[in-house]
Amino acid sequence: MSGPGDGDGDGDGDGDDAGFADLFGDKARPIDRGPARVEKRAGPPRPTARETGDSRPRFRWPDPSERGCAAASGVSDQQLLALRRGEPDPEEHIDLHGTRKDAAGPLLRKRIESARAQGLRCVIVIHGRGKHSPLGEALLRDAVPEWLTTGATGRIVLAFAPAPDRLGGHGATLVLLRRTR
Repeated sequence: MSGPGDGDGDGDGDGDDAGFADLFGDKARPIDRGPARVEKRAGPPRPTARETGDSRPRFRWPDPSERGCAAASGVSDQQLLALRRGEPDPEEHIDLHGTRKDAAGPLLRKRIESARAQGLRCVIVIHGRGKHSPLGEALLRDAVPEWLTTGATGRIVLAFAPAPDRLGGHGATLVLLRRTR
């Protein structure tokens, strides 16, 4: 090993550069730092959803494999869990049983708009489990998430989740509505 003052990098300033060259040879070169950093300019403000015509609210699905449970931005996981437990109690029932799929979407939209206009906070959508459909598929249940997250209805809905067993289980969906201003 080398002794003090002979370029060993001990911080005394004597021969530090020579010690580096001894370790890495004469092919060592300084690293190119690249161009000087440019300050980021504040460009024009980004257009809002209202200005671009894209008024779709943003929903998140905590479990992407379960499309029947989602929340708009700003709704906490605790609020979503409370909704799954049936809190708050639904103030109105929207029964889609026996309704054809092509008529059920507009009916749901109209009833949700009416509930919000009345100042209601939570409704329950009864769509069934699909046991009585010709192919045994839950057509309405599978379509409800799309209807709740798009268009005018999507701007009214804060969150939705399958109802607890005491309120219909997977044959019903609880919907939390935005407060009226």
